[in-house]
Amino acid sequence: MSHAVTRHFVTIDGRWGPRQVHYRRAGQGPVVVLLHQSPQSSREFIPLMQRWALHFTLIAPDTPGYGQSDPLGPATVGIDMLATALGECIDALGLRRFGVYGFHTGASIGLWYAAGHPERVTALAANGLAQFDGAERRLMLAQYLPRIVPAWDGSHLAWMWARMREQAIFFPWHERNAAARLSFDVPPAAALQSAFMEFLRAGDHYATAYAAALEAQPDDVLAGLRVPLLVTAAAGDPLQAHFARLRKAPQGVEFAAAPDREAALDRCLTQLLAHRGDPAPAPVATRLIPGRLGNRMLNLPAGQMRVRMQLEGNGRPLVLLHDAGRSADTAGRLVGGLAGTRPLLVADLPGHGESAPAAHGGPDIGACAEALRQAIGDTGLEACVLAGQGAGSYVALETSRRDSHRAHPLALLDLPFLGDEACAAFRAQGLPAIEPQWHGGHLLQAWHLLRDGRLFFPWFDRRGASARRIAPDLDERRLQEDLLDLLRAPEAWRNLFAAALDYPAAEALAGQRGPVAIGAAAGSAWLAATQDAARCRPGLTAGLLSGADAGWLPALLGSLQPPA
Repeated sequence: MSHAVTRHFVTIDGRWGPRQVHYRRAGQGPVVVLLHQSPQSSREFIPLMQRWALHFTLIAPDTPGYGQSDPLGPATVGIDMLATALGECIDALGLRRFGVYGFHTGASIGLWYAAGHPERVTALAANGLAQFDGAERRLMLAQYLPRIVPAWDGSHLAWMWARMREQAIFFPWHERNAAARLSFDVPPAAALQSAFMEFLRAGDHYATAYAAALEAQPDDVLAGLRVPLLVTAAAGDPLQAHFARLRKAPQGVEFAAAPDREAALDRCLTQLLAHRGDPAPAPVATRLIPGRLGNRMLNLPAGQMRVRMQLEGNGRPLVLLHDAGRSADTAGRLVGGLAGTRPLLVADLPGHGESAPAAHGGPDIGACAEALRQAIGDTGLEACVLAGQGAGSYVALETSRRDSHRAHPLALLDLPFLGDEACAAFRAQGLPAIEPQWHGGHLLQAWHLLRDGRLFFPWFDRRGASARRIAPDLDERRLQEDLLDLLRAPEAWRNLFAAALDYPAAEALAGQRGPVAIGAAAGSAWLAATQDAARCRPGLTAGLLSGADAGWLPALLGSLQPPA
């Protein structure tokens, strides 16, 4: 039986100021806290949570700077700092006594927390506990964690992918010799892609907890440990050899080499079942942080939706929908000029960003509109302006169209309003499947799809006649952010874009009951299409927007009649 794994955010005011921690939760009964390895997130525990949920309430936080958790701020953090940060999360969740399971970096964080809070931890199961000697630490800190610097040609992606593969072949991955050779199978492309996505999410922060674990010396805290401890590792795990290095373990600590991964997990389960903690309290409501777009997970009938919200300001609330293949993270660039003036909600559409995957074949415009209506009701922002960009503009239009109770004002950007020939060309050439390849070549495909979209329109027509004669925005870090968005929506972006091509935009615009403002930037690839869309509604003219993207929505909202 598979148990549901849900996602949540908890807000913390602690040593590093206000921050949000993302965590996954499953099961019922006594609590076990799961701590992941680097540079992964709680995502890696989903299969384990589905199995162990029969026995426990499982709480799996993302380490600061990984997954969806905010980083702590300092460029360098120690394992003691990560243990303190974990304690702040545990206190915010209202957990009392619980078991801890940690894998690699997570084992080190769990050990430091348990050593400082023996009254809270009923038992610790450490699956791979590292203690490197001085020479090893110096070498690995020098070579194991190079910075990720996005390159104009996407070549950094080839390195990132190869590094993920290589660590299944050698340890450390940069020591490519017979002595460092591992016995593991190289994961299939789909599994490598899942691990790569966490690497990409962590970005510049990927090395922080990694470095903390490399620097950590468990012997510093083992001697005074007063918590039942199991140290295990599967055959082939390089950290099995570290058992002999842990010389200061107190009597009662058990070292158990396991023949394989499953045996190691079974031994950890036995340890945690023998030392059960207290039942879990209900999940705490997510509190937003004043002055910034905070995260919330909404529980909708079709699955969880991630939204980013800010509630300051007295103006009419604005709800913003991103384009196909984007997310609330990058769409947030558009609301910078509105911060503090009105409540804001920026949603991840189904299958995009951090929202639940769309139903098979989806999402379409109608399904997104229904999810959005439910999200607006859940957050209490019913009397709002709806804004959208690209395919998101059609979701906003359809949401207003379906709401019989009120006529939402609309502010729409970059409408994909194309003729039959252009639509056919996009369907034939513009919506490629980006499928993981063992060699990582799909990452270059995605990178150049995005980059060419800044150089040509349509992006797949690379003739001189299709060149965009503007100063191109080729900033590598913005491209990297857009790449993360695209890869988080591998099927959904294609389905939503295709649905936008089929959407009856002319009819919907003509029938919209409330005020409408539409526009596009002077250099937008969708300027001509947006101007054509405006002609579908008598008296409507597409606004020509100038300046940075944070000013576009304020300009459109100012043109709405009556003002919204």
